[in-house]
Amino acid sequence: MTGYRTGSNWSDLNELKCLLAYKKLEEAGFPRNMATELANGIALESKLSRSSVKAKIGNYKSVAGVTGHSNASQNTLSMYKNHGHLNSAQLQSLIESGKYS
Repeated sequence: MTGYRTGSNWSDLNELKCLLAYKKLEEAGFPRNMATELANGIALESKLSRSSVKAKIGNYKSVAGVTGHSNASQNTLSMYKNHGHLNSAQLQSLIESGKYS
């Protein structure tokens, strides 16, 4: 992927975790409060802010065409292009493979 801002906790692994969260939401029909719960978990693991993680999940929702325009990063666009066709189980396996650790 492309570079991340120096000093940021964003990485390909954290991008992928947010894509996984989006896919879980999509598969569940976007239930109320689920995005917050998923964002909380990712934020705790990654040391990213919950609001930043929620925004990233929202960017995936936008990139997928569910919502309107967003300011998705090149990293988000690239991750969706390369892995957006996968379902949540496949994304979980990819995360667990260590390829993006």
